[in-house]
Amino acid sequence: MPGVSSRTLMEIARVERHQYEPGAAYRALSAWRETVYGRGASWIIYPSWYDDCPCCQSPWGGDHRETLEAFCLALPRRAARELRAVLAPLDVRFLARTLNDPYAPPGAPWWRRRLETA
Repeated sequence: MPGVSSRTLMEIARVERHQYEPGAAYRALSAWRETVYGRGASWIIYPSWYDDCPCCQSPWGGDHRETLEAFCLALPRRAARELRAVLAPLDVRFLARTLNDPYAPPGAPWWRRRLETA
């Protein structure tokens, strides 16, 4: 995973072994990056959190940003800080390219309070 130290990679691998599967964090980060940089008809994007094909979905679900947040919460403070530093520019771009959903539940994670595809 680019942008994190080898120590953080070891911590990520530990979390993957116990809660996910090897490579889960990298796949989630790649999918989040693809969502953020996804092409649309305009600058604005409308994310879709679930794949149409259930066999293509990861075993832990389709919300890759939620998976990354779970990693941040499961990692030691220093490792979580490094991962959040990698996520920060992606999150900023996502917020800039999406629109606020005024009808989203107030308790939903921030990335779920954006307008999605129908």
